[in-house]
Amino acid sequence: MTRCFPRHFARHALVLGAAFALAPAALAQTGPDLWSIPDSAPTQGVQSDTSALDMRAIDKTRALADAKLKSLTESGLMTARINDLSAYSDETVAGLGKILEEDSDPCTQAVRAAVYLDGHIEEADWTEVARGIERPWELAGEIALDQLIPDMNDVLTDLFSKLTVIDKALDAYGAYQKAKQHYAQTQLVRDGIAANDIVQEAARGNWSEAEIQQKRAALMKEAQSGAEEMLRAQEKIKEGLEAVDKRYDEKVQIAYYELKRDIGKVYGTISDRDLDMLMANGKFPNLKMSYDDKILAAGNERAKDHESVVERSYALMHKTQFATERALAQVDALARYSAPLARGDCADIRRDGPIAKPVKKPDTVSEVLKLPHDKLMIFLEKIGSKPSEAMLNCVCRAAGYGSPGTAQMYHPDTLGTYDKRYSCQHPGDPCIVSGYGCTRHPLPSDKRIWDSCAASTGEDITGAITAAVKARQAKSAP
Repeated sequence: MTRCFPRHFARHALVLGAAFALAPAALAQTGPDLWSIPDSAPTQGVQSDTSALDMRAIDKTRALADAKLKSLTESGLMTARINDLSAYSDETVAGLGKILEEDSDPCTQAVRAAVYLDGHIEEADWTEVARGIERPWELAGEIALDQLIPDMNDVLTDLFSKLTVIDKALDAYGAYQKAKQHYAQTQLVRDGIAANDIVQEAARGNWSEAEIQQKRAALMKEAQSGAEEMLRAQEKIKEGLEAVDKRYDEKVQIAYYELKRDIGKVYGTISDRDLDMLMANGKFPNLKMSYDDKILAAGNERAKDHESVVERSYALMHKTQFATERALAQVDALARYSAPLARGDCADIRRDGPIAKPVKKPDTVSEVLKLPHDKLMIFLEKIGSKPSEAMLNCVCRAAGYGSPGTAQMYHPDTLGTYDKRYSCQHPGDPCIVSGYGCTRHPLPSDKRIWDSCAASTGEDITGAITAAVKARQAKSAP
């Protein structure tokens, strides 16, 4: 380190800034953990040929990933908060390369890559890390104090003046260790990590939207349990402090009883009022001093126990709060990213703002079944799936038209003698309901009704429609 000479004062003032300036360079050579510098002081070494080859491989990965991200950005797709890959560690870039290889859809690649990099933002955004430094002035003071106190490193540096680079490295490393003790991840960093964990898990597990909703429900339950645990922890603080105060009161009472007992050996039985007067008049100074010492000790113990109760409860609340925040962040991430990816609405994904609500897409089969009766029959005959009379009668009955006691059947033509005054006695909608008069209704478009009737007649009309639509789409595709 350095000795306390005037020419070193400027160095003491700048040491904290130097520590922060050196940290990104150190991080670039380590893993994705912000504080992954080894616990031992820096040592000299020479890279092997294998590590050199690995570095060239990761440089290639970095270049390919960077080019891909620029292409996705130019396409207007979602990007990370910091898209500059030179700001991230080799291990993080290697992980990004794997993610880009796992999906071929550009939109999915963009979303997963953005969420992944946002989950490692503390490597790239040093200002965000600085926000996580608790009590920065206290940290600066500790670092400056370390610089002012000579130690064995000063002796070695004085003996080997040519090795001043070692002294600088040890100074920076000491500053780093102090900063690590004062660092706590910010909300942005914690949420990014939580979102990345769950989004990548959902993507790699190919979760369906139903599975995503189940996971969200489980996480919401977990968050609710965490909130309840925090309330219980608050109650424990109150109960703990009350128990400490009760013990203190008991010790005060015991001390007073012992004082009264000892004085009673001289005066006999005396009242509390007489005892207070004796103490006020300076009688029995030794006994009074002993009593005061006991009260002081009890008070000190109470203060210490109060602090212990609060620290234990706050530690539990802090841990529970982080777990609850993580669960809620993942609930949001699943709705914001994973659910749209699962239902194919990737283009609607946004990192900020309202979560895109699912747009109900028209059901192709139901849309076909809504065609007018004549056109529907022509279409079904053209695809080779014209339904039988039994199938159509079943569909009309299953549609639920009419009231109890009426009869339903399929009959699009005139029923009985033609008479335009009565709906059933001229052609019209094919489902007839008779019993209390006679009415006509269209064929139902609910595919579940058709599938139910197909189970009894063996005619898979909805399956035939689906196959025909897919064949037409494939034929029209470029």
